[in-house]
Amino acid sequence: MMNHWMILFLFLLSFQSKGQQKPIVPEVSIEYRVNDTLEIQVNLIQDQKTSAYYYHTFLATDICNDKVCLPIQVELFWNLMGEYDHFSILQGQVFTKFDHQYFDQTDYDLLQEILLDTLSPIRDYAVEEFLDKKEQKYSVELDAITRPTLKVFSNVTVPGALYTVYALWHIVNGNIKQLIRNQLDVVYKQHQFADFFATSNNASYQEYYLEKLTGDQVVAAEPILVRLLFSNDDYIPHYAWRKLGAAYYADPERYNNLLKDLEKLKPHLQLVVLRSLSRPNLRTKEILMDKAQSKTLLQNQKELIYKLLNYEK
Repeated sequence: MMNHWMILFLFLLSFQSKGQQKPIVPEVSIEYRVNDTLEIQVNLIQDQKTSAYYYHTFLATDICNDKVCLPIQVELFWNLMGEYDHFSILQGQVFTKFDHQYFDQTDYDLLQEILLDTLSPIRDYAVEEFLDKKEQKYSVELDAITRPTLKVFSNVTVPGALYTVYALWHIVNGNIKQLIRNQLDVVYKQHQFADFFATSNNASYQEYYLEKLTGDQVVAAEPILVRLLFSNDDYIPHYAWRKLGAAYYADPERYNNLLKDLEKLKPHLQLVVLRSLSRPNLRTKEILMDKAQSKTLLQNQKELIYKLLNYEK
């Protein structure tokens, strides 16, 4: 079903923030047309507290077409892959629900959870389809009647804040993702984001770093690649292991330190490591003998250790 939500922005006003207490990267700016009535500017910034980079915009909008909630002022943030990351409410500002009731922390947490859900039903339905046309709800503030949200959709919105949630979801999950992603290759190179991506906990950043790492960069990047073997992601450690290459697997002076922390690797990667290594030296065998006594290793892992001890490769 098509999204017909122009009505949400009938009274929309949007402007850029000033003095956001963050160093702006002015040469990276994206004009983001949300729909026919809303266009915002999204800028690349660096957060002073965390040193993390985000795409950021400031949005001020009268978001409820029935006026049962107050206008909002909010900062929106996307990561460098174009994925929505978080929002921030300016000091002294507050979101409101039906009849101008203030959001509490539970409401803000729920809003963040909904905005992060790229598969939310909000994606496929017009806002009017969420309303219960058989029921009416009286607004004390407006002395008027409005429509409540259908109970079947009650779990996809903040209670009493359907218009706010619906509009923000489409803003943060719209074609801004592709617009940001189109900038990534250039921004990554120009601003030398390799270290930032490699040391991030974001698996998408780690994968992009590995994708861009060329063969002649592998030796210099070896400490980073070894660190990525311990990534929480299921795929990244395998990708990093392949990048290290045969020269690493055949050099005990390079892989012995990794063997010391063998138990800290994911079990399936432990097997991959043990199957790949060759030419163990005396120090390798000392480490492996110690590991063979571990109660945390599986039997098939110990069998591979005994083969390495006897150098059956």
